[in-house]
Amino acid sequence: MLVDFALLTAVAVLFSFHQICIRKGTIEFDVVSGTFISIFTTAFIFSALSINRIHFNAQFIILMALAGILHFFVARTAFYNCINRIGANLAGPLSATRIYFATLFGFFIGESISIKIVLMTTLIFVGIFLLSNPKKGVKADFIGLVLGIITGLTAAFSSVLVKFGMHIYPDAIFGSAIGYLSSLIIYPVFFKNIDFDLKKGRYFIMGGIFVGFGHFLRYYELIRMPVSIVEPVLSIYPLFTIILSYIFLKEKEIFSLRVVLGTISILIGINFYFL
Repeated sequence: MLVDFALLTAVAVLFSFHQICIRKGTIEFDVVSGTFISIFTTAFIFSALSINRIHFNAQFIILMALAGILHFFVARTAFYNCINRIGANLAGPLSATRIYFATLFGFFIGESISIKIVLMTTLIFVGIFLLSNPKKGVKADFIGLVLGIITGLTAAFSSVLVKFGMHIYPDAIFGSAIGYLSSLIIYPVFFKNIDFDLKKGRYFIMGGIFVGFGHFLRYYELIRMPVSIVEPVLSIYPLFTIILSYIFLKEKEIFSLRVVLGTISILIGINFYFL
């Protein structure tokens, strides 16, 4: 159990380093091209990990491709633009609302609502309100806030599709490879003039490596441990992001009591679901 907890904490740290890298990347490079380079990096990682795991099932491939496009194309594009507009400190807790949206999707497909969901909803919206006014006299960019919430929403819906896909063939690593490759293929259809400059996009490459191996370890732990243990530990990553951004991006990020309280409020709300 101690080893599992250490690995899950390591995943949270990897996710936080991913956000720091992307924030640094958006300062130096075009976010559209950087997002493509990040997707390319993680597509390469999961494709390499899936060499001996290939399984042909049309329904599985379609579901995982759709899930991947939602998560790795739509959500990641929204998230990186969110980081670019409002910074890593505010983007992290907003994207963590994916667990909240997942519970709402569960309610819509017949799962019962409970006092936990009511408390979670209240705490999350208090957190969002605090993050929308992160500092006295400073209001966060509205579009950036919306992009953060869209990240959580689309990632949650992607998880629903993944759940159906895993019932057909339970291999999240190969499924992720399909999702990343699908996102990589369609990205140039929606975004033109991509600058595939790996030197300029080095921070996006590093971010892709951090998040890629973070997800790999996450899948490994989900095989060994129940979701009710894995997700609460992973949800603490916005706190690591605040610490790391203070070390590496002190002059580029907003630091205030409201940011800390808003982040903690959202994280407590998320974890109410698992109590």
